[in-house]
Amino acid sequence: MKRICIVLLLLSLVAAAAFGDNSVFYPVRVDVVKIFAHGQGLRVLYRKGVNGLADVYIPAAWFVPGGKAELVRADDDPSFPYMTVFYKEGKFSHLRLYAKASANHDTWGVLPPDQGAGKFDVEEIKLQF
Repeated sequence: MKRICIVLLLLSLVAAAAFGDNSVFYPVRVDVVKIFAHGQGLRVLYRKGVNGLADVYIPAAWFVPGGKAELVRADDDPSFPYMTVFYKEGKFSHLRLYAKASANHDTWGVLPPDQGAGKFDVEEIKLQF
């Protein structure tokens, strides 16, 4: 009986190592409070810690196939909106923004043109915690 338990334990360890997640990316998920549309991109207001808020500016040029950002829109998922930022070797790689499909939803807004001037000239996303 003891040998069978040891063999099963070793097999489970080998299986876990063989089928484990070997991703080179480190994902960080944050809850999004509001997304503001702007001619140059999106301003995303997200939760920081327990009571804090922070924002990031995502250039519109990133939202292209193979770009640094992807926008996923749906209305049937109650966890939306949220954002996952992927880091590779400690540096920003790309992000996915999950948002409600309808622009009329409370989580969408419009950023006035004068408030976003120059803030979308970024090369990477640095989240605040």
